[in-house]
Amino acid sequence: MARRRAFIRTVLGGAVALALALGGVTAAAAVEPAAAAGSISGTVVREDDGTPVVGVTVSADGPTWASVTTDSTGAYTLPNLAAGSYIVSFFPEGTDLKREYWRDASDYSQAAPVVVGDGEAVSAIDASLVQGGAIEGIVTREDDGTAIAGADVQALDGNNEIVAATTAGASGEYTLGGLPTGSYRVRFASSDAELAAEYWKDAYGWGAATLITVTEPQTITDIDASLAEVGYISGTVTRSAGDEPLSASVAFYAAGTGLDVFFVDTNSDGTFRIPVVAGTYRVLFHANERGIMEEYWKDAFLWENATLLTVAPGEEVVGIDAALGKPARITGAVTIDSDAADDVRVEAWSNGTMVNDTRADPVTGAYSLAVPHGTYILKASATFSDGTTTAKPQFFDGVATAAEATPVSVPEGEAISGIDFALTVDTAPEVKPALSLGVDSIRAGNDIAISGTGFAPGATIAFELHSDPIALGTLTADADGVLQGALRIPATAPAGAHTLVALSGTTVLASTPLTVTAAAGTGGQTGGGVASPGGGAATPGGQLATTGADAPVALLALGVILAMMGGLLVRRRRVES
Repeated sequence: MARRRAFIRTVLGGAVALALALGGVTAAAAVEPAAAAGSISGTVVREDDGTPVVGVTVSADGPTWASVTTDSTGAYTLPNLAAGSYIVSFFPEGTDLKREYWRDASDYSQAAPVVVGDGEAVSAIDASLVQGGAIEGIVTREDDGTAIAGADVQALDGNNEIVAATTAGASGEYTLGGLPTGSYRVRFASSDAELAAEYWKDAYGWGAATLITVTEPQTITDIDASLAEVGYISGTVTRSAGDEPLSASVAFYAAGTGLDVFFVDTNSDGTFRIPVVAGTYRVLFHANERGIMEEYWKDAFLWENATLLTVAPGEEVVGIDAALGKPARITGAVTIDSDAADDVRVEAWSNGTMVNDTRADPVTGAYSLAVPHGTYILKASATFSDGTTTAKPQFFDGVATAAEATPVSVPEGEAISGIDFALTVDTAPEVKPALSLGVDSIRAGNDIAISGTGFAPGATIAFELHSDPIALGTLTADADGVLQGALRIPATAPAGAHTLVALSGTTVLASTPLTVTAAAGTGGQTGGGVASPGGGAATPGGQLATTGADAPVALLALGVILAMMGGLLVRRRRVES
């Protein structure tokens, strides 16, 4: 009995101690009073006539957020604000007045902050709103042209922020007022879920919307919209093994823009149904768990291989199903005898379609390629950063064409290794020497500019004028095989069509045609040619001009004849004497 009383006393004592402790904590907490709430207040009026503006949404963005509307006198109070700095905005939705931030700022970043102390009531945060530009139009249904009363209409700026918003009246008419000078996208939406929201003109994405430019206080009219009835797409996503429902996300990409415009998650049974605007789409299925390979409809694993799906207004397209499974994996390495390779890729092909590809590691050449289970032709290729090096692609196993390739089969969820490639850089084609001249035609006795490429670095190249060779001199190629210089065409060179040749010893390395006109003052025929009106000469039948020492031989023969005739005259005179 004594033990029982002692136990009770101990329990009661502990309870009292606990109560005192809790009471102490409570008392201690009560010593520190809660921070008092602050507030911001002011009045909103029109700048043009000073009248109060009713229903303006006034918001404070800071440590806490608050929003109220102005009363019949234009007054407002933003209560329960923690101490700190706030940006205050004034949004006169449905009026002809422009939105602004305190003080008279048109942009959030330019707004003057309002600082609220602990429990402080900050007053006189007033605004005088000015009239802006406007956009007007009518919103109707596309199918029957009836007005859509209550349609939501918004003007969005370049940051996709709402600058003005309103609702259409009973006849579908609307006015978006209070717009600062600028360009806007206008969005139309209905509370009717069977009507698709859109931008002016018939655009279904922000990026595709047509801009409307407004200059204050201009009103832009006839910005109308006809909202189309939505279509529906439905289907089921399952596991490829066992056909069990699979939790997945389904994304719909507009075929024209590639933008992700609609998105839906499957239900617990793997089904989905989503309203979409009429159009053409690519559909992507992505499992909401790791280790499952995503794919496009229909059984495609690359964007370009996806089957396009077209939906008309009011149409429901069913059976857009997908069976997703674990990827098979093909691994190996690609070697290449060059350090200039910029991008080495391995591709898996099936029935003439590339199923997937991957980039090999730029250092080790290793790659790992995920594919659905199946049989594939593997191909490796390389591109080079220098823009000139090339290498022919290679198919597994070390062959040049797909027809020769060894197919690689891989089961679902398994890996095949050792699918290696060895690429060889193509041998650079031999650069042949080439000549170019400053002019195509030159008068004998003048210098001609000669340049060339592709010669052996440092080589001394001799030049001749053919057919019968006339040596012109030599030029030396630089370290890059380029030569430049000028050589004189002898004044004795015959007029006509010639060939300028570059020689190494007796080997012709390069040649180019050259026309030579007669040297100044020679005028007449040379080698049987007829002088041209321009002082040049042409050879009979257009043949190559004869070059060499023909003219000196003729003169020598003429001298011999004259000497013989002189000897005969002397002899006759002696006989007569």
